[in-house]
Amino acid sequence: NDYGYNKPHTVSLSAYLIGETEVTQELWQEVMGNNPSYFDGSSGSEPAADETQGKRPVESVNWYHAIAFCNKLSIKLGLDPCYTVKVGGNPVDFSTLTFNQIPTTDNTDWNKAELDMNKKGFRLPTEAEWEWAAKGGTDDKWAGTNTEAELKNYAWYKNDDGGDANGKTHQVKLKSANGYGLYDMSGNVWEWCWDWYSSTTPTGGQDPAGAASGVGRVYRGGWSNVANDTARACRYGTLPGLYDAASGLRLVSRP
Repeated sequence: NDYGYNKPHTVSLSAYLIGETEVTQELWQEVMGNNPSYFDGSSGSEPAADETQGKRPVESVNWYHAIAFCNKLSIKLGLDPCYTVKVGGNPVDFSTLTFNQIPTTDNTDWNKAELDMNKKGFRLPTEAEWEWAAKGGTDDKWAGTNTEAELKNYAWYKNDDGGDANGKTHQVKLKSANGYGLYDMSGNVWEWCWDWYSSTTPTGGQDPAGAASGVGRVYRGGWSNVANDTARACRYGTLPGLYDAASGLRLVSRP
């Protein structure tokens, strides 16, 4: 993990709204018309007893999928989309874009996506917005607690490290919320952020959004893994075209 790359730092953030939960499979299905999740309820990936399949977080989505979802949800609700992507010089029409048209390997055009944070539509949080939300008004190590003995009350994580995730995702909102009333900011699935990954967290200035370019996009929050990976300071970056059963998202918008 990258605690060494995330020392205490100061940022100034404009007011923003952030999803109480990670995007669920039922919301994704409603917007995108499919469910790409590995933990889709089929044999071997069934939900835990008494959990509702559609309320598990969507996963197996890459960064391109995530920004396309944000734009399509915005359009569906009559809001101005935050992202512009041009392919061959022509803007992508997100209203007609299908899931299968979204790249699943590194894509130069999609890597040049532009973000307008002043639009009212939905978007991914910047890394700074994500971490501020995860803190929940505290300096706790995890989202909700500073005590590893209590972490099981707030996060789904690896059984042999003290958790009870049982190697799968879980219905959102079953663990306790952090100080801001946000669920699963530690554990369940990794959450994509807007920023390109760099070896230092963005600092200073108003609404820092990371480097202008890079190789991987940031994802935060951890999933069914060790307790340290679910710490709110832990940060990773991965290629935007890659996805696995641990990669999901949470939405942000302007108030």
